[in-house]
Amino acid sequence: MRIRENLKKLDLGEKEIEIYLAILKLKQATITKIAKLAEIKRTSAYHCLENLIKKGLIFKTDKNGRNYYGAEDPKESLNNLLNEKKEIVMSLIPEMKEIYGQSSNIPEIKIYKNQIGLRKMFEDLLLCKEKINRYYLSGFLLEDILGKEFIDDFVIKRIKKGIRSFSLRSFTYKPEREKGEIHSKQLREVKFVPENINIKPYMVIYDDKVVVISTMEEKFGFVIQSKEYADAQKEIFDMIWNNVAI
Repeated sequence: MRIRENLKKLDLGEKEIEIYLAILKLKQATITKIAKLAEIKRTSAYHCLENLIKKGLIFKTDKNGRNYYGAEDPKESLNNLLNEKKEIVMSLIPEMKEIYGQSSNIPEIKIYKNQIGLRKMFEDLLLCKEKINRYYLSGFLLEDILGKEFIDDFVIKRIKKGIRSFSLRSFTYKPEREKGEIHSKQLREVKFVPENINIKPYMVIYDDKVVVISTMEEKFGFVIQSKEYADAQKEIFDMIWNNVAI
């Protein structure tokens, strides 16, 4: 039964599951009847019952000097059990992040292929903490790789999050649909590098990451996560923006 598989995911042992299901069927019963229905030895059943009480799934009551066991409302008790596990996970996150952060000075490189992978890589830009994306745009339209609908939706989400776009472009990249007034509404500033400079890959710099999407022919991308490298690329970008681009 699928119910057994799901109860296992809540850290119930096999014997505990059989005892719990037996109690659900019997409503309230003595350990003798429960153990018999579950086909588990009485001594093992006793330990299972104690564990199920601790987990809040069943209760024990006294009737005429005999102990009876019954199931708590499954909706409430299972929700409580799930919430307890969520609390444990949430309490672990700060410590885990601290341990994970100890190795954050090691540069990380991830490679993405095909449209699905590239879209996933691009969506991370929306998590930008600095609220600034720096773009190098080459002569090909990114929507040819990711799809126009995806790009349009991305721009809407970027605007809602208040993430500004600074775009350095080669002269070959001049899509007609983008006009000056549109750039302003879309929190975008655009400058062009001299005609003798040819930017082939599509690059984005944000936070501690540098994204590179290769040419239309190659259709792959990679992300370098390194604060030092990203900061260096930002310095180069800003120098070109302020002194070379027009």
